[in-house]
Amino acid sequence: MRKKAILYIRVSTDEQADKGYSLRYQEEHLVKHCEQFNIEVVATFQDDYSAKTFDRPEFIELLASLKKKKGVADILLFTKWDRFSRNAGDAYAMINTLNKLGVEPQALEQPLDLNIPENKIMLAFYLASPEVENDRRALNTFVGMRRAKKEGRWVSSAPKGYKNARSEQNDKIIIPSKDAKMVAWIFEELATGSHTVSDIMVRAKEKGFVHSKTQFHLMLRNPVYCGLIRLPAYKEEDETLVKGSHERIISEDTFFQVQDFLTGKRRNVPTKNTRKDEFALRGYLICRKCGRMLTGSASIGKKGVRYFYYHCQPGCNERIKAPEANKEILRILCKPSFTEESIILYNDAIAQIFKENLTDKNQGAKLIKGEIDVLRQRLNKAQNLMLDGKLDSEEYRAIKKQTEPEIDRLLRQNAYTGAADHEYKKYIDFGLTLLQFLPHYYKTGDVALKQALINSIFVEKLVFDENHYRTPKMNPAVSHICPEISKLCENRNGTESVISLQSRMVARTGIEPVLPE
Repeated sequence: MRKKAILYIRVSTDEQADKGYSLRYQEEHLVKHCEQFNIEVVATFQDDYSAKTFDRPEFIELLASLKKKKGVADILLFTKWDRFSRNAGDAYAMINTLNKLGVEPQALEQPLDLNIPENKIMLAFYLASPEVENDRRALNTFVGMRRAKKEGRWVSSAPKGYKNARSEQNDKIIIPSKDAKMVAWIFEELATGSHTVSDIMVRAKEKGFVHSKTQFHLMLRNPVYCGLIRLPAYKEEDETLVKGSHERIISEDTFFQVQDFLTGKRRNVPTKNTRKDEFALRGYLICRKCGRMLTGSASIGKKGVRYFYYHCQPGCNERIKAPEANKEILRILCKPSFTEESIILYNDAIAQIFKENLTDKNQGAKLIKGEIDVLRQRLNKAQNLMLDGKLDSEEYRAIKKQTEPEIDRLLRQNAYTGAADHEYKKYIDFGLTLLQFLPHYYKTGDVALKQALINSIFVEKLVFDENHYRTPKMNPAVSHICPEISKLCENRNGTESVISLQSRMVARTGIEPVLPE
C-alpha cells in the first residue's frame, strides 16, 4: 500500500539566507525523496518561526487537520530533527501525540526507527545538539558584548540622541545624532528641579522629539548620556559603571542631579528668575560710603524713558548709573594680554593639580569600594539567614530597603568623574580660550554667565568710585596670565593691588569650552 506523507518545512528568520535551510531547498529535497520512493504527498506546511516551542501557526494548523481527519497521512516528513523541534521535552510529547494520531514523524537526513529503544538516545542527541549550539552561540555573544562594555564600547542599537557608526578601525561606535541637543535640553531642564517629567515630555514632543512614555523614562535612567556604561552584575562580578569611549551629551553632575530628582531626593521647587541684564553687577557692587551691598532699580523720566541705577539701601543716598558701571567692567575685560612665560606656568600648574586630584580620587575610590563590599556582604548574610529560617522575611525586606539605596549611592559616587591624567590639556586650552575671548563671552552671555565670569576673575566685591573701580582684588591665576587686566585695576598712585595667593586656578564658570563663532 502506497504511503501518504505530509511535508513539514520550517525556517527561522535568521536562517532565510542560508541555502541549506531555505524553504525552497527543503521542499525540493523532500519532494524528490517522495518521488523516488513512491510516497504520495497529501499536504505541505511551511513555518517561519523558531522551533523553541510548537506554538507555530502552520504546525498548529497541521495538527488540527490530523485530529479532524485521522488516517489522512502515515508520515510527517521533514529534513532534520531541528526542523521539527529544538526542545527535547516538547519534542517527545509531540511525538507521542502524533503516534496516537497514526502518524510517524521522520527526518529525511537523520532517519530513526523509534521502535528500537536505543534509537531514542540518538533522537535525544539530534534534538539537544541544536539547543546546545544555540546556547553556546548565545553565551559567546553575551561574553563578547560584556567584554566590549568593560572596554567602554556601546554594542547595542544606539539610544535616542545617538546613532550607530564605525570608527577608523571599523569598530562599532555611537556618535551624537541630530537629537543630541534635545536630549541635553531635557536633562538640563529636569536637573533644575523646576519641572515635572510629564511637563518636559510634553514640551519635548512639541519641539518634535518623537518618543514613547516608556522610552522617555528609560532614557532618563541611562548613564550612557553622561559618558558612562552600566555593566550589570554577573556571577561574582558586582554591578558597576565604566567610562565609555563615546562622546557624552551631558555632564555627570547633570545626570546624577536628574537621578536624585527622579528618586525624590531633590525637591521640585520652581525658582524665580530675578536677574536682569541691566543689573548684571547686582550682588557684586558694594557702597563706597557705608559698605553695604548695592541693589538695582529703574526710574521713569518725564518723557517715559527708563533709567537704570545701582543704589544703596534706604538711609544712604549712594546712586550709580548702571550703564556706566557696566561699561567700565567691560572695558577691563576687553584688555587681556598673554605672555609666553605665563602660559607655560599655567600649563604646568594645572597639570600638577590634575595629577594630584587623580591620585586623591583613586584613593577615595578604594575606600568607597570597601564600603560597598561591606554593605553587599551584610545583605548576602541577611538573605542567607532568611533562607535558613533564622530571619523573618519582613526583617530581611527592611534590611534590603535600607541597604540597596546606599549601595546605589556609593556606586554613583564611585563612578568615573572628572578628567583622566591625559585629558587635562583640554581644560587648560578651555581656560586660555575663555580668557582670550572674555569680551565675546561677556557680551553675548546671559546674566548668569556674566556673573559667573565676574565671580571667577574678582575674589572680592567691587567698589565703583568716580567712574572707576577701586583696586579690585583679583584671582591670582588671571592676574599672572593676563597682567594687562591687573594694570587696569591699579591704584591711582600707581601701586598694584594686593592679590591673595590662596587660589591657584580660575573657578568653574559653568560654560563649556566652545570657541566663539
